[in-house]
Amino acid sequence: MPLPEIDFRRTPVTVTLSMVIVALEIVCTLDPSRRFYYYNDLRLGILSTVWLGDLWRPFTTTLLHGNLLHAAFNLYWLWVFGQVLEERLGSLKFLVLSVLLAYASIMPEFLWTNYRTDPGAQVPILGYSGVVYGLFGMVWVGRRWHLELRDVCSDEIVRLMLGWLVLCVGLTWADLLPVANIAHAAGLLFGVLYGLAAFSPAGRWRWALPSILATAAVLSTLLGFPGHRGYEAVRQRRHLEQYLKMLQSPTSGGSGRASSGPRGGARRGSPGTGP
Repeated sequence: MPLPEIDFRRTPVTVTLSMVIVALEIVCTLDPSRRFYYYNDLRLGILSTVWLGDLWRPFTTTLLHGNLLHAAFNLYWLWVFGQVLEERLGSLKFLVLSVLLAYASIMPEFLWTNYRTDPGAQVPILGYSGVVYGLFGMVWVGRRWHLELRDVCSDEIVRLMLGWLVLCVGLTWADLLPVANIAHAAGLLFGVLYGLAAFSPAGRWRWALPSILATAAVLSTLLGFPGHRGYEAVRQRRHLEQYLKMLQSPTSGGSGRASSGPRGGARRGSPGTGP
């Protein structure tokens, strides 16, 4: 197993993300009620309110975890893959990559898992695993052309990561451990695409276009996703607010001000373990 060497001067983004994850998990471990508070009340977890303007939620939900072991697993691989990619890509590009992988992995999981779920009972999705698999995908592809990437992505590591991916599917199917397998798979897929676009000498531009189109397709779901119960509830609420404003406008003969009411959100509950 590779031993990460963290240096804030060389990898400030990796270190900062790690510190945020550690701080959140320590607080939540000492006070479990904080998991719900951060997820729902502080609006860090992914919910259908993403369609009400909470566009940061697909990223911030990756910084939350279900328990200490869950956070430790993701933190280790963030250190392993993050340090080598940040040094090669640069801190700004690595930050953009991390955010894109968060959206590219969390949104497909959220759309699928909660497609037919009532907005007040949505399944919580949290954890950095999707981003980790995206970073792994980039390193896995890039090691073909950059030998230094093999130091953190040997054949044994590849078998371990892919084996864990398959094992998680089995554990979820057997109802033994709830895992966000779609986030894992989506993160890996986008990581491979980004890796080919970034590292492939001959076909860099050939892979750049599919990467851009796939990313744009996922990000477009932030504008809406017809058929999703959470989105339909948001859309109906907007229609109702517009109708009330029309009734109470001076030209309609109404009086007073239309109230938009409180922002939508899930009912109180305990976030699950996530990916």
